[in-house]
Amino acid sequence: MGNAPDKLAPLRHEIDSIDENLHDLLMRRAEIVGEVGRQKASDGGPTFRPAREAQLLRRLLVRHEGGLPKGVLVRIWREIVASSTRLQAAFSAGYCAIEGEEAALRLAHSQFGLDADVVRFASAAQVVSAVGRGEVSVGLVPPAHGSDAPEWWAEMRNASEVKIVARLPWFVSSGNSENIDAFIVAASAPENSGDDRSVLTFSCDADVSRARFSELAASNELDADTQAVANNPGDSGRRVHLVDVAGLVTADDPRVQGLATVLGEAEVSWLGAYAAPYIDNAKHVTEQD
Repeated sequence: MGNAPDKLAPLRHEIDSIDENLHDLLMRRAEIVGEVGRQKASDGGPTFRPAREAQLLRRLLVRHEGGLPKGVLVRIWREIVASSTRLQAAFSAGYCAIEGEEAALRLAHSQFGLDADVVRFASAAQVVSAVGRGEVSVGLVPPAHGSDAPEWWAEMRNASEVKIVARLPWFVSSGNSENIDAFIVAASAPENSGDDRSVLTFSCDADVSRARFSELAASNELDADTQAVANNPGDSGRRVHLVDVAGLVTADDPRVQGLATVLGEAEVSWLGAYAAPYIDNAKHVTEQD
């Protein structure tokens, strides 16, 4: 047995060679990222670019084949991209409790890296304010809860420098039983990823129902989904509709302006946009035939 030839030796040697090649490429990638960071520092461009990340992951997922699960591929590249972001400049992420403390931390670390610098705040409004003041690079805030009380998104209309730039999770697996998501906000404008959704608020008369709003949006050729409706802060006679719209659609879009007009000269605010999630419908079969 001790002198028997190791039939697996050639395969193990090939794996070792692949590992070294991967390592060389990762080191070279880090060098290039460092140069990109130096140029961005002089140009003032953002280091966190979720739209570009979405484009990269979509491209890899299209060409992906074999036994490596897509979710693993996304996790590997997300860690690489997150480390690249931190290589370019100091980076930190603010967060508040989202379905509990641990859930928010999992979302933050899955997106920004296991060793990312994360800072906890007591509320989503404080996260938005911290991003606007530059205390943190980005912030995680929960989706709308649909209550009548104004939430962070109603107040965000007054923080024009802060925009929604991403939504988590971006990769959604059919085998994932968790239903936890969040918006990422940053003091930069969202970029076009090629497949996006936008978030806007419409402040209009209180008697405009969700159903009526959806009807008017469709008549103005907007694929809009009302996420929540809240009382307008400072004006009890008006309501604020938080709306998710297909495409990269800003407040000056003619369709949006047309909808604002028929709503009675509604006040519109563009809160930002995010890359549409990738839905992995692959079935994970565990039962034996």
